[in-house]
Amino acid sequence: MKKTILLLGALAVSAVSQARTWTSANGENTFEADYLSSDANTVTVLRNGRKVIFKIELLSKEDKTWIEAEAKKAVQADADKKAAAEFSESDFGKALGKMQKLDGKKFSKYELETAPKLFLLYFSASW
Repeated sequence: MKKTILLLGALAVSAVSQARTWTSANGENTFEADYLSSDANTVTVLRNGRKVIFKIELLSKEDKTWIEAEAKKAVQADADKKAAAEFSESDFGKALGKMQKLDGKKFSKYELETAPKLFLLYFSASW
């Protein structure tokens, strides 16, 4: 008897940095920079190859809203990584740890970035 089992997990991918135009609170000045990180009071950007840190209060309302959304995405990404690490330690996660992905014409090891939320199980048998 021949059996084939195929298991697939759904995963999400996120971008690392995002270039954008930043606007001052009074709307008079703008500059281009890549967003790196932020905390409650400051934002860190990469401008002309230099890391620049400044107070969020100096930015426009739209930029503040964008920073809040990016901060929420970062928190979710950290939670997803933690959930993936916990899932990888389970028996089922250890079995999935043997998964490989196709890179061009060769296979390489695949590591979970998030814990799978859905699974598709395919089973076929022939006699």
